[in-house]
Amino acid sequence: MKFFSILLYKMSNLPGKITGQVTDLLNEKLVQIALVGGILFYIVASPALFKFVDDAIKKVASMVGVNIALTGQTALILHSLVFSALLVVSVKFILDPLMSRMK
Repeated sequence: MKFFSILLYKMSNLPGKITGQVTDLLNEKLVQIALVGGILFYIVASPALFKFVDDAIKKVASMVGVNIALTGQTALILHSLVFSALLVVSVKFILDPLMSRMK
């Protein structure tokens, strides 16, 4: 009977330990991704970058004889897609290798 009470006691602490370790891991990674995302958002959401991209797309489109104007929601959608792609690339190919070397 004593064996079962000890086993039950040890097993009752197991979910708390596992949950704590997972939470620590997620919080660390979450903070890292949030910092990278914040820096990328600052760069990608810059009005100067919006103007630069709009001008560049107009120049490229005019070379092929197409008139394109990215304004309003269209520009916002393009920059959202660029932000998403840059976030994936920066986390997968920069942040993850960097953090694995530091451990």
